Amino acid sequence: MRRLPPFFTALLFAAIALTNAAAAALPDPVKAQLVAERSALAPGATLAVDLHLQIAPGWHIYWRNPGDSGLPTAIAWRLPPGFRAGAIEWPPPHHFVAGTIGNYGYAGLADLLVPIIAPKGLRPGAAAHLAATASWLVCSQICIPGTAQLALDLPVLAAPVAPDPAVSARFAAIRERLPQAADFVVRAEASRELLRLSLPPAAIAGIAAPTASFFPLAPDIVDAAAAITSERRGDGLDIVLKRVTGPTAHLPTTLAGVLVVRGSGGAERAYTIAARPQAMPAAAAPEIGWAEALLLAFVGGGLLNLMPCVFPVLALKLLGFTISVHRAEERRHAMAYAAGIIVSFAALGGLLLLLRAGGDAIGWGFQLQSPIVVGLLAYLLFALGLSLSGVADFGVGLGGIGSRFADRAGLAGAFATGVLAAVVATPCTAPFMGAALGFALIAPAPLAVAVMLALGAGLAAPVVLAAAVPGLARLLPRPGSWMLWFKQLLAFPLYASVAWLVWVLMQEVAPATSFLALLGLVAVGFAVWVYGRSRAATPTGRRVGVGFAAVGMAAALTLVAMLTPSGENAAAVRSGPHGIAYQPFAPARLDALLAAHKPVFVNLTAAWCITCLLNERTTLDSVTVRRAFAARGIVALKGDWTRQDPQITDFLQQFGRSGVPLYLFYSVRGTPTILPQILTEREILAVVDRG
Repeated sequence: MRRLPPFFTALLFAAIALTNAAAAALPDPVKAQLVAERSALAPGATLAVDLHLQIAPGWHIYWRNPGDSGLPTAIAWRLPPGFRAGAIEWPPPHHFVAGTIGNYGYAGLADLLVPIIAPKGLRPGAAAHLAATASWLVCSQICIPGTAQLALDLPVLAAPVAPDPAVSARFAAIRERLPQAADFVVRAEASRELLRLSLPPAAIAGIAAPTASFFPLAPDIVDAAAAITSERRGDGLDIVLKRVTGPTAHLPTTLAGVLVVRGSGGAERAYTIAARPQAMPAAAAPEIGWAEALLLAFVGGGLLNLMPCVFPVLALKLLGFTISVHRAEERRHAMAYAAGIIVSFAALGGLLLLLRAGGDAIGWGFQLQSPIVVGLLAYLLFALGLSLSGVADFGVGLGGIGSRFADRAGLAGAFATGVLAAVVATPCTAPFMGAALGFALIAPAPLAVAVMLALGAGLAAPVVLAAAVPGLARLLPRPGSWMLWFKQLLAFPLYASVAWLVWVLMQEVAPATSFLALLGLVAVGFAVWVYGRSRAATPTGRRVGVGFAAVGMAAALTLVAMLTPSGENAAAVRSGPHGIAYQPFAPARLDALLAAHKPVFVNLTAAWCITCLLNERTTLDSVTVRRAFAARGIVALKGDWTRQDPQITDFLQQFGRSGVPLYLFYSVRGTPTILPQILTEREILAVVDRG
């Protein structure tokens, strides 16, 4: 203002003085009155008092959160000793927009209820003087602050008196408009620009053509001038609001406010709600379609063949084609193998749907959260590895694959091999599977089963393709003694998988209990050894060998049945001396960090997730990534899904995922970015630099 010429400065001050004088000369647009529900007070009783405000046409006053401008209406009480005034009970406000300014308030009439609590020692026969100063800001083209000195003088009686019927009806009408605590759950999702509230069917039941508005209790959350959009979603309703931008914008851990639902014919309901906002991931906004989900599932299933549990089964099946001369039977075997895989994945999909229908929070790999399932898988792979090493022949070696193409037992064996491939593939999550399985998690039952079938078809595709195209089998080396060496070599990926599963088991059970699992491996080794050694014995010797093998397997099954989860669930949170310093993941901890505008990296993992472990060892624990996190003050949270954790399951589903890994980076603005399942240093650094 010092830069203005003196003439313009004087003119400006004159204009301000004239405006204030004009405003002062106007009649007060608001008339205030205190109305008591009862004509007398009683010791210890609560009296409802109404601050009744009549507002001139074209003017409005403000709610407790006035919006982009304005001041909330206030009451300053002056009460006799011992009296207490409660908080104002606010009716739902109206929405006023003028250009780029939006406000919440009242026009026409406003009734603000206040409870006045009288002391228990109040002496009957006296009189109580209840005085208050009501203040407001009333606005139209201009804004005028207003005040009123109000008072009530009420006699004190020994017992409460009944309210006057006319007054009673008035207070009943006021209370009917007050927001009621919602008896339903509202889901809130937030992105950098938008806030979405998802209302369940109970919120709009009985209301024709419903629309809704939301009024937050705190400022700087919602852009009060922006339009509020209501969208039908199935039997529910979504409200989409624009968020405030700028340095004062924030998103509280708990979003509290008043929800107003309106319908045709003037129907209206008001509720008080409180919801914990979840992230609305930018990468998840364009949901994949069913065709893309099926394609991703097929590709992901094909990549499962490269996992160490599955690759030996695939390699042996393909090598069988090199020593087969019956191409027609070879194709039938390939189809039986594919049928075993697809039937297994269909059964798994049906189980997932049944559990989902029962309300269970589950995802891909849920079976590995059971120590018994992990123990059984370890025993199965150990027995198969011993078979490939020559300790015993269960018909899955090269002889079993290549010599039985002419009988029906071979088809049954091929089907069983497909089932085996599906079983040993379930601990793994290949690239491209995450989005497809997330789609299956929320899709209708037919589409969910179709995704699972596409996953199985991808797993079976290499064998079916090799059988359908004879030239592919000719690309393999000619049969020879190398095949026996190669078969025995394939046992070692299985042994590595056994070691990994035993390590997973040790994360899930107490140390003393894990010793039982190791004894079970000894029992399995004994059963396979005695079975293999007795094959060349006399018939009696073979029967004795089978009996001892059965005893060994029974002992192993007994030991695995004794495995029980331990009470701890933080194994995956621990980091090595050269790894990222993780904190345990919890939604409340994430909310607190985001509220403090901290950049956050979230790593949801499990001990049985091979992809997770490889990402940590090869990328996340690298010096470059650790230095980048430290330089930018990034807080790293790790969630362990090795055993069932409903909080992590719910969080995965919010991002369209049904299993781990899930990697998220939250910028200081709270915007999440989903990183790929296979991480590279370049991708991580690029996301961090953008944040």
